[in-house]
Amino acid sequence: MLCMPNNTLQALPEPAQLRVLRALAIQENSVTMPDLDLAALLVSRVCHDLISPVGAISNGMEILEDEQDPEMRKHALALIDHSVKQARSRLLFARLAFGAMGSAGAEIALREAGQIAREFFHGAKFKFVWDAPDIALEKELVKIALNLAQIGGDCVPRGGVLTCKISPAGANAEICITAEGPRANLPQDIISALSAGMAIGDLTGRTIAPHVIALLVKSMRGRITHATAPERVVLTAALPQKLRSA
Repeated sequence: MLCMPNNTLQALPEPAQLRVLRALAIQENSVTMPDLDLAALLVSRVCHDLISPVGAISNGMEILEDEQDPEMRKHALALIDHSVKQARSRLLFARLAFGAMGSAGAEIALREAGQIAREFFHGAKFKFVWDAPDIALEKELVKIALNLAQIGGDCVPRGGVLTCKISPAGANAEICITAEGPRANLPQDIISALSAGMAIGDLTGRTIAPHVIALLVKSMRGRITHATAPERVVLTAALPQKLRSA
């Protein structure tokens, strides 16, 4: 534990005093710099996902301000409407996939999670299939399902079918993501992140979510496995949790 007498602290130059006080404040709140680094990367990831639709809304507003042509204004309104819906779907998805969403142990209806996922993937090159019972699931498991689904979607950049299946497996809850399509591929950096073995300094906006989900699965005494075949990637998370009726 970091501890320093007042007289020693006062003897330091002011910038050094500020650094020590900040370190003490972080320690007191049980927040470590690695925690803050992970949070910063997640925030960057969410902001990156929102830049495109928010920028499109701004462009549409500029067209409305400058254009009097009815067709151009109609196009601008359609652009704004589409972008608002896209931004909303991405915010809802991020809130469920990365946010706190209630107290520890809170449950989320899979019907609601599936609707949010369908809206998020609407317009993607692949067809999205949500295959889950009409029950409630612990929020941590919903986070895992949504994040693995997003990873699966990135595995089929040329389109295909993405299926998210959630089912009981004995005493476990099993989440299975199947991505099928031309040149389906699970990149090596994502594989490394899913093992929770990457150093924080090596994480990027692309690998932060897989890394955090791997840590969450590990903390729940679960495991993530992956399998690849020509035009097919399968991600499976098995967790010692029971599904509950809604």
